[in-house]
Amino acid sequence: MVSKKKTKGYKDVDPPGIKAFTTDWKNGLAFCALIHRHQPKELDYHSLDKNNARQNLELAFAAGERLGIPRLLDIEDLLVDRPDERSIMTQVSEYFHRFAAQDQKETAARRAAKFLRFAKHMAARKQGYEERARSLVEWTERNCDFLADSHYGDTLEESKENFQSFRNFIVTEKPPKSAEKLDLEILFAEIQTELKINDRPPYNPPEELSPDAIEKNWAKLAAVETNRGQKIRENRFRFIKKEENKISEEKVAECKASFTHFDQNGDHALDKLEFKAANSAMSVVFKNDDHFNKTFEEVSAGKGSVNLEQYMKYIVALQEDRDSPDQLKDSFRQMAGDNDTITGDQLNIPPLTEEDVSYLKSVMPKLDNDKYDYNAFVDQSFTSKSSSNEQKSN
Repeated sequence: MVSKKKTKGYKDVDPPGIKAFTTDWKNGLAFCALIHRHQPKELDYHSLDKNNARQNLELAFAAGERLGIPRLLDIEDLLVDRPDERSIMTQVSEYFHRFAAQDQKETAARRAAKFLRFAKHMAARKQGYEERARSLVEWTERNCDFLADSHYGDTLEESKENFQSFRNFIVTEKPPKSAEKLDLEILFAEIQTELKINDRPPYNPPEELSPDAIEKNWAKLAAVETNRGQKIRENRFRFIKKEENKISEEKVAECKASFTHFDQNGDHALDKLEFKAANSAMSVVFKNDDHFNKTFEEVSAGKGSVNLEQYMKYIVALQEDRDSPDQLKDSFRQMAGDNDTITGDQLNIPPLTEEDVSYLKSVMPKLDNDKYDYNAFVDQSFTSKSSSNEQKSN
């Protein structure tokens, strides 16, 4: 039950926990707990007395009105032996509706943070590749000059010294550089593979540091284990897979519990009111009534009610992190308050850190008045093929 989850651990509410929309809301503590969970500055929950129901209810409803939550119940409606369950459900759904927008923005920010972690991770890998590749190229060029020296020694002693120097090169110096070359090939291929399977543009390093340039320099020094190295790379790269972004088993269980809880008449289907309440409990917000009605019509396939299979399919599609251009644009749009541009302040939503926001502002196209073009930023981060494929699938 979502209400029970949201009020978990609050004194005199859990335990015993919310079990019904009738008597469990009478003393006002459950309403106060919901507000304190999302907006702790609105009231001092720990100072409340469970025996002062009238004061608790007034405190909760007043705080709710400050937050834009309409007061649909009079206090007297609750100070009866058995309050009307449907009326309480409607009032509670308004609380969930208000706080769902906050939850949704945090979800959008989490997706953006995940997207940024990947981008920063790849930037660090590219920088690491270039630093190591440059060192290897310089070493190769120095030793090409050394081996090109035609002086082999005019005496036996000099020839032995030259032989020992060459042997040290073959036995001591070259093997770790051979390993470094293979490591760089693997690193570059991993970068390209990770970018490709995550629908990002390919990585193009400076020309003199490309794998082809390194191979050309290495060929001047000696041809070494090309075939074996290729086989090793091929075997290593086949294990690189794109991360699955399925929703957790806990979230699936929560979806099912939400359906069961709001199926008040036990007919294994949600009518419009039940469907809206269940969506609010799952932090799903609709822009307006037309948006809600259209969604209900689509999910129910025009049959006037939504069964469990339809509800699960709908919620899972909303909850999955697809790491796609459209979903990321939608996430930034939610953070931006449904605007086509976003400000620095609007980016500052947990779990995005100050470092994340600073990074975003440094790479996101800036317009004017501290406004940034997140649509262009997302488009630049994905391949055009990925965007076109998603449009076709939609």
